[in-house]
Amino acid sequence: MLTNIRARWAQIITDFRDYPLQPGKTWQGRYAVERFLGMGSYGQAYLCHDKVSGKRVLMKCNKPSKGNTGLLLLRREYRIMQAVSHPQIPQALDYSKRGKQEALIMEYIEGYNLEYAIYERNLTFSATNGLQLLKQLIQPLKQLHDAGYVHRDVRIPNVILAGGLPHLIDLGLSCAVGEELPQELRDTLGEGSDLAGSAAAIKRRMRHPHPSSDWFGLGHLFLFVMYAGYEAVEGQVERSWEEELALPALVRDFLRKLLNDESAWPSTEACERELDELIATLEREA
Repeated sequence: MLTNIRARWAQIITDFRDYPLQPGKTWQGRYAVERFLGMGSYGQAYLCHDKVSGKRVLMKCNKPSKGNTGLLLLRREYRIMQAVSHPQIPQALDYSKRGKQEALIMEYIEGYNLEYAIYERNLTFSATNGLQLLKQLIQPLKQLHDAGYVHRDVRIPNVILAGGLPHLIDLGLSCAVGEELPQELRDTLGEGSDLAGSAAAIKRRMRHPHPSSDWFGLGHLFLFVMYAGYEAVEGQVERSWEEELALPALVRDFLRKLLNDESAWPSTEACERELDELIATLEREA
């Protein structure tokens, strides 16, 4: 009984500490909150009006209840965003501190994410269109990799469709190529070596500090896009993607390389060249 009361009280305190800023509140006299966008494991996101530039911006704050871990992740994200410049990656605009909370101010990409497009707007893709999407996403990834960083979280919620292009957002889990994160941070992020199961295997593969982890992310994203138009036969036993999806042989071969071969290409640029050749072949045969 006493244990339950303590647990509930601790949760009340945590919720109070992490209570979001309300619309109309202003951060540091400059960024007026228009809307609370959401809360992740370590941060909170807000749509704000920048009183100086007159533009809408996205403000990402650390969650006070997460202590130094939230601050560390936010600061890392800011440093990486400063090192990368690409029109399909939000630009870091400012970094501000207020007491025990800090805020990363970045460009606001007005659109909707690929997850919403698939599951709420019923957007579907042909194999060629799906590959074109990968081609567009490789552009910001090349820039990121050339700058010496890996995204490590290329997933449909982190792709915003805006202005006719996909934008890659949320560099919160990014790291330098080859970087070994401190064990404490790896454990906090759920990247420990003791993970088991298929979901854990996917996470391990995606979180590897090498460009191939983003190739894997692209492959996994492509599967989601292809399954958006898939209709399962009632009563049919679940099969592998290779059996369920009617993909051209060349597409299957390329997808296998994205998903399974960490040494398939010497660089992301080489991956892009093979993708270009694949798209050109499919268009000729259409």
